[in-house]
Amino acid sequence: MAGRPTRQDAQRNRSRLLDTAAEVFQAAGADAPLDLIAERAGVANATLYRHFPTRRLLVSAVYARIIDTLCAEAATRVEDGGAGALFDWFGVVVAHMQASRGLRETLVAAYALAPEGSAAEVEEWHERIRATALPLFTRAQQEGLVAPALHWPEVLALVTAVAGAAGDDTRAARTMLAIVTAGLRATP
Repeated sequence: MAGRPTRQDAQRNRSRLLDTAAEVFQAAGADAPLDLIAERAGVANATLYRHFPTRRLLVSAVYARIIDTLCAEAATRVEDGGAGALFDWFGVVVAHMQASRGLRETLVAAYALAPEGSAAEVEEWHERIRATALPLFTRAQQEGLVAPALHWPEVLALVTAVAGAAGDDTRAARTMLAIVTAGLRATP
């Protein structure tokens, strides 16, 4: 029946599967057995496949949760205001990217196996991030914290590059992000 609410136990199972999948994909990568995820989540593999019939759908749902978290973090900072909210959020972005490196690699591998719809989904995630965080960027420019000649897509690309360049080294990521944020203030 369409529109029927999801039972609470089914919601708990789905949430547990997503939590466990994030951990397993991070630790074991794209080839991690889905049955292992079900076992560690404490559910039957049929439950996993009922919620996520394909690996791609599972990986996508796990990654969508990260996007949800990043959007919520940005929205909180937009509401709270305050100087430097954009830079605080950049730190959250880099930390999440570092923590989910294995998951991103899993997502890329899953999309390579089943590319249909992948571009649209990724574009939707980018649009959500843009729509949620752009007010932080605009406010930072208005407050003189970011040079007016800079553009959001390039700045976000630079910030995300920090996570890739730093690898697993959180200290290096903080140092590089500090250099990037200092450079954002300079007039190009």
